[in-house]
Amino acid sequence: MKRLLPAIMMVMLLAVGVAVSAQDGSASSVTIFYVACENQGVVNLSGTMETGLDVYYQAFSGPGGTGTPLSNVRQVQVDGAYAFSETIPYTGGTIPAGGTGSVRVFIAREGNSASTASDIFTVDDFQDGCNNAQNALGTSVDTGATGAGAVSSSSGPKIRSPFGGFINPDLTLTPEPPVVLGARQSVNPQRSQTAGVIFAECDQNLPQAAPGVLYDTDNITIFWSWYARTIQQVEDHIAQAQYSVQLNRAPLVGVTVSPIEKRTTNYWVFYTAQIGRLRPGQYGVEFRLTWNQAIFDGYGNFGPDTDTPEMTATCSFTIEPNPDNINVTDANQMYSVR
Repeated sequence: MKRLLPAIMMVMLLAVGVAVSAQDGSASSVTIFYVACENQGVVNLSGTMETGLDVYYQAFSGPGGTGTPLSNVRQVQVDGAYAFSETIPYTGGTIPAGGTGSVRVFIAREGNSASTASDIFTVDDFQDGCNNAQNALGTSVDTGATGAGAVSSSSGPKIRSPFGGFINPDLTLTPEPPVVLGARQSVNPQRSQTAGVIFAECDQNLPQAAPGVLYDTDNITIFWSWYARTIQQVEDHIAQAQYSVQLNRAPLVGVTVSPIEKRTTNYWVFYTAQIGRLRPGQYGVEFRLTWNQAIFDGYGNFGPDTDTPEMTATCSFTIEPNPDNINVTDANQMYSVR
């Protein structure tokens, strides 16, 4: 999981729409003037954007990013100083006169709305009529994602699956209070929608990747991934990367490397180990990545003599006896139970 940048934000309210300014702690910034109309929204954006970053937004029928999503997450492709406007037709609902609509707005890496480089903030507007665009009209990219960026602070970034889409795509988590009487609950005390598909770095503050309840009848797949802006940059990574990935201290075997594929505007490669069924017990993945030579992914440098010479992570999960009392006779014996 690549590093995210901190953000600061200030808010200023104006009549007939709302303007918000934010920046990501570096040279990137965005000012948004949003007008909520009945059947469409007018989004006006301006600021400065570093190479490799873009603005993303999503419209909602209620205040604070609540109500019905009126659009998917949309990517505005900008670079350097920019001024952009778009009139986006609502899908799935309207904002009646006297109602309040909103947009969620954030800065993230090109082609990967989960790699946020600013806080996700919300702009509300009282629906009291429409207005014209302030800047030259453009067209954003419909990413197809239904949650804005990291979806919410409680659920974390979505993790792309080697089988398409995302793992556990609709998980909604309710954060526990800071003080809890008794034992804390599991990060995901329920069955995952993609049970058994396990991201090797799931413990790294990624609740959306939490494996959830797993049974000894589940076929376990452990995977990790890498993305970059170009095919050549992914190929450079594949050529130089040295992975050490273990399950319960035993090296994973039979790891397959996927063809490079384009998802939105980035290129991705997935590494997958088919584990099969496991006996009930505690399991832990230990992940370490180094490079023989320094590489560049279009966003940052990795490897020897860079700020990121290695990456390490873990993923812990538990296998439980299946509730149907099925006798499992083909459990993988290679990885001893803790």
